[in-house]
Amino acid sequence: MGSNSDVPRLSRGLARYETDHFAILGVPLTADSKGIRRGYLQAAKALHPDRFVGDPEGAERANVLFAKLVSPANEVLAKERERSEYETVLKLRVQRLLESPPPDLWPTGEAVKGLAECADWQEEYVRRVEKLAKEQYSSMATLLEKTEQLSELNLAYLLLKAGYKGIPTPAARTTTLTGIPTPSPSRTTLGGIPAGSPVPSPTAPPTPPPTPQLSPAETRFLQALDMIERKQYRVAIQYLNFAISAQPNVARYYLHRGIAHLKQGNAGMAKADFLQASRLEPGNAELMAEVRRWLQQVTTQQPVPVPSASRQTSQAQKIVPPPRKEDNSGFWSRLFGKKK
Repeated sequence: MGSNSDVPRLSRGLARYETDHFAILGVPLTADSKGIRRGYLQAAKALHPDRFVGDPEGAERANVLFAKLVSPANEVLAKERERSEYETVLKLRVQRLLESPPPDLWPTGEAVKGLAECADWQEEYVRRVEKLAKEQYSSMATLLEKTEQLSELNLAYLLLKAGYKGIPTPAARTTTLTGIPTPSPSRTTLGGIPAGSPVPSPTAPPTPPPTPQLSPAETRFLQALDMIERKQYRVAIQYLNFAISAQPNVARYYLHRGIAHLKQGNAGMAKADFLQASRLEPGNAELMAEVRRWLQQVTTQQPVPVPSASRQTSQAQKIVPPPRKEDNSGFWSRLFGKKK
């Protein structure tokens, strides 16, 4: 089996920010379980060793691709719970991107062109994914390019679903690579260069810095925030327990676990988490204000009263009946009466 360096790295589209399991299997984000299964079987068939008889290097590369990309993608998408968690991560990732979108967030590949202008863009997205998927595993030489095109389509779909408004207009695309607007033909000489203007030296666009991947703890934290929003506090606490075990010195993990405990009525556990958050970052004014606000709710939260019927029942259960007076006369005496 090859090393991780043999695995191609996807760097465009959704894969620029998160592992794009949908693009790897060549299925749209809206695919059902049958569609996921078809995509997996298509990839598995294309990468089967029997297709590389006489080509040991190709067979080895196919084995690496299947083990490192295709199989993990199927493991996530074929299981309902894992897929739900993965889709939550994608949703939260897009939300965070939209809070401070980079200027090159919208993908610019050929596969995405004109998608946002389509009235039925969701149906058009599925059609484009299905068309690319038919060609994706047909050639090992173009596999990476086709998969990145699929990932660009997936990112565009998620951005459009989230209401992204930063899509470049056709007018904005008339600039050159250096950002200089295309001059008017009436003011240009032969070759399209303005008269009397120096010829600009072509420069390559700056390479955007790589976006850091979320740590497992941060991923669980984002999932916990989503569960708190849905009022699924028990699940949120489980996610936060994982995050805290992985990174025990992050104050906001304790703050939000305390909130989840408080929503469940566990004031004592909530208070402990709030105090721990304040101990970890006492100089964070914004965090401390949140801690104080939630601690006030802890102190004002009334204990759940025990119903009177329950108290009476519990007291009644504690009453021990007096011992019965023993009858030493025996069975025959009780049957025939006492002796005279």
